Amino acid sequence: MNHPISIGRGSRLLSLYSYYSLILALSIVVVDGLDSMDVIVGKEAPHLFLVLSSLYVLAAAVFVALITRTTDSQGATTYLFLETALLTGMMFASGGLTAGFSSLLLIPVVMANLLAPGILGYSVAAWLSLAVIYTEHIAPGEFGIRDTANTGVYGGICFALAWLTQLLSHRIDAALNLAQDTARDVQRLQRLSQQALMKLPDGIIACSKEKRILFINDTAASWFKLEPGAAVPEWLITAPAQESLAGKLQGLTVTRLEAEGPDEDCLLLIEDEARLSAEVQQAKLASLGRLTASIAHEIRNPLSALNQAAQLLDESERLPAEDKKLTAIIENNSQRINRIIGDILQLSRGKRPTATPLKLHSYVDNFCQNFRQVSGENCLIFSYDADSELTVLFDPDHLNQVLTNLCQNGLRHARKARKQEAEVVLRILSESDSSASLEITDNGFGIADNQVSRLFEPFNTTEHDGTGLGLYLCRELCQANQASIEFAGNDPGARFLVRMKRA
Repeated sequence: MNHPISIGRGSRLLSLYSYYSLILALSIVVVDGLDSMDVIVGKEAPHLFLVLSSLYVLAAAVFVALITRTTDSQGATTYLFLETALLTGMMFASGGLTAGFSSLLLIPVVMANLLAPGILGYSVAAWLSLAVIYTEHIAPGEFGIRDTANTGVYGGICFALAWLTQLLSHRIDAALNLAQDTARDVQRLQRLSQQALMKLPDGIIACSKEKRILFINDTAASWFKLEPGAAVPEWLITAPAQESLAGKLQGLTVTRLEAEGPDEDCLLLIEDEARLSAEVQQAKLASLGRLTASIAHEIRNPLSALNQAAQLLDESERLPAEDKKLTAIIENNSQRINRIIGDILQLSRGKRPTATPLKLHSYVDNFCQNFRQVSGENCLIFSYDADSELTVLFDPDHLNQVLTNLCQNGLRHARKARKQEAEVVLRILSESDSSASLEITDNGFGIADNQVSRLFEPFNTTEHDGTGLGLYLCRELCQANQASIEFAGNDPGARFLVRMKRA
């Protein structure tokens, strides 16, 4: 199957050949003009040589003009047929194969088989062979054995050269195809790699030794407001490794990696500590889930048996009143243990957080309405200092768990101090362009100083029937959503801040 060289690949070669043809034609005309005695060229038919050389110059000039505007391999092959005819005629006018034109005639054969491998290339070799036979034998009427043998050898050389040129052309074509496919694959991989780097959750900045940005992904661009070509801030390049940045960029750490090679480029890897801690938290929850799932069944079965036995004893008419107090203790503690197991299972089996943009004002307002309907009391007060369209990133189910725990705890402690006047206030605060806080405050007695340091530890509780896992669960859910929760003091009751990332 024939595979002609494409226009894109042969255009430069064809352009160079067009200039070669024009220079050759002009050179022949100049030599003919200087050779007034017609010794070098045109000695057999000087007038015919002059006409053919002039036509050659004209054809070469037209060919150059056409090639500079468009590249057509078939049109170029047509020109090669014409050029071969003109050169053969000039060879005839100069005395035949011995005139020195025979070597010039082989160059169009090579070009034709480079530009159009296959039948078309061989046809130029055949055309040249027929032209030589006509000018050497048919036109002059000479059919000597020696001259005929020379013509046959020359024709064989033409076809051999055409075959070798086509073999070389196919190999060049295969090499060009391979190089083109490789370049295309490299470009595809480069695009995929760049796209992957652009979407990484960590920031990446590649910079030159002149401290100019060569590449920056979306995450780093959003953090530092930089773009390719800009200068990298000196404080970012000289930031100590594994140390958090200051100010609004608190929580980001920078690692500098020097690239190997003479360019002295470097790569800045910026990691978000909150995201890393969230990943660690997910691994911890997964481990805890496997542990608790394996023991929960073994604990709950005997626990259910104990609780049922205590209930049966309590229903017995022969059991003294003093012993019924003991069965009540067994039932209460069995229920407490069951709640502890339920909280641990809820913590460990919690679904993977799906950070969703939430309009905080409408979300908290709906939460307060639902909480009031469930509790049957108008005990929650909602206010906000921030924009009502403020949007944060948080899993809605996780945020509901956090707010429910905090509001139930706050309301329980407020009732101890205020009874019917107990209330919990929720307030939205806008802290910066990257974060917002939700403040939850009750009007109870507050938290004792000796309890503050252990507030978020598991199983730490001041209630005789509490599990001590409520605040711990809140902290774990916040960390899983790249948020944080902290105790902000007593005002007058306990005041908690849930700090979230803005969308």
